[in-house]
Amino acid sequence: MIVTGRYEHAMRRLRAGLAAGIVLGGLAACSPENLVGNADLPSNVTDPAATETPRGALAAYYGALITFRDAFGREYVRTTGILSDELQDGYLGGASYGGDEALDRRMLPAVRSSDSYQNSDWRSYRSLQRVRGEVSQALGLLRDYPPDTSSAALRGHLYAIEGYAEVMLAELFCSGIPLSTLDYRGDWTLRPGSTTEEVLRNATALFDTALALGADSARVVNLARVGRGRALLDLGDYAGAAAAVADVPDDFSYAEQFNPASGINVTNFAVQSPGSIAWSFTVSDREGINGIDYRTSLDPRTAVRALSAHDANIYGTPMFWPAKYQPDGGSPIVLADGIEARLIQAEAALHGAGGDWLAILNALRTNGTFTTSAPDSTGHVDTTWAAGTGHVAGLRPLTDPGDPDARVDLLFRERAAWLFLTGHRQGDLRRLVRQYGRDQVTVYPTGQYGPGSGSGTYGNDVNAPVPPDEESTNPLYHGCLNRDA
Repeated sequence: MIVTGRYEHAMRRLRAGLAAGIVLGGLAACSPENLVGNADLPSNVTDPAATETPRGALAAYYGALITFRDAFGREYVRTTGILSDELQDGYLGGASYGGDEALDRRMLPAVRSSDSYQNSDWRSYRSLQRVRGEVSQALGLLRDYPPDTSSAALRGHLYAIEGYAEVMLAELFCSGIPLSTLDYRGDWTLRPGSTTEEVLRNATALFDTALALGADSARVVNLARVGRGRALLDLGDYAGAAAAVADVPDDFSYAEQFNPASGINVTNFAVQSPGSIAWSFTVSDREGINGIDYRTSLDPRTAVRALSAHDANIYGTPMFWPAKYQPDGGSPIVLADGIEARLIQAEAALHGAGGDWLAILNALRTNGTFTTSAPDSTGHVDTTWAAGTGHVAGLRPLTDPGDPDARVDLLFRERAAWLFLTGHRQGDLRRLVRQYGRDQVTVYPTGQYGPGSGSGTYGNDVNAPVPPDEESTNPLYHGCLNRDA
């Protein structure tokens, strides 16, 4: 967690108000850095004592959830999509490369331009760490000023959200993530870098706490179950992951909701201005040799909408919009659902943890029934398979390819389609390298980057470094432990 100096008395008074979201509108001209050393709060900042009430505790709870929503939906999904094979920087072929070229090209040194557009991975780091800090404050307020008898479930919800923030940190960033804390009614507790495994195990413990506190809320419990399964899958504990999600219903879904609004930042798959999409990214297709054919496969789960050059506004580069998201920015983005639970069970079954991996995948695709059209003039008949528990029609049953490696390929292709642009692909590509022994050049986009021989090549990075200002403000942190998958 990045710390700028020692916030001392003023910051300790202010941070509860920041977490509660009460002062969001009043901070436009006042950043936390400007408050260092000030004994009195600025006139445009509400006294945080207002949060030390049941109503304030509830505001802090909602404030932390909003911060997570934005960190996930406006930053993490896009950032991981670009680093993996889901999205490409839309300026390919233009007069100059767009700001996410370094991320798209997998060339992410620890020190590079501070331009905000070139550091979307660093924005993800800061926003996810901010989630952890705000959750800490909200948890303390809910404990001291419980709004009602549901406060335990609310706290469980926050522990689950914090767990997801740590899983995302572990999946996107290098080994060596400091889990420093912003202590309720205290100060910063700085930590050295934790290994990827340590971060994931800490996330698992957070999900355990969420399960205990949220026992009276099915929504919180299932959110924590899927999160715990995801963390255990990242740890290579397939049996444990399957057990974690076994009771998640097929129809469970936890999605982050967004309000449609013109002028919203395009990182949330939204319009930039009325009447024009002006999107600066495009859905990939066989990116860098190894990428999945998201567009040309015609898979309904990864369907795209081709944009006109006017809408795209990107130097004539062909642009494709993910059809699952509406251009008004109001589409929900799924964080966890029953589909992911079944995919976790299928992967565990492939590792001998019980169950039929192929049957689990096929149950998601179709219920086994189909309709056929009347023969056309050539005698051709169209067959349309009915939807399975994944609620997408037109997916025929899969067949077993037989070869162990081909089975893994099939499983991860299904994960890529079902979890398309929901922030899972980067973690999956790292797992293919770390757990399945694949060479990273056979997993991540590689070879020539962009059109033309002058566009250069892809780099070798499979994760992002922690921003350098972490090291400059945290004396216990000394950079990434390693940049391996």
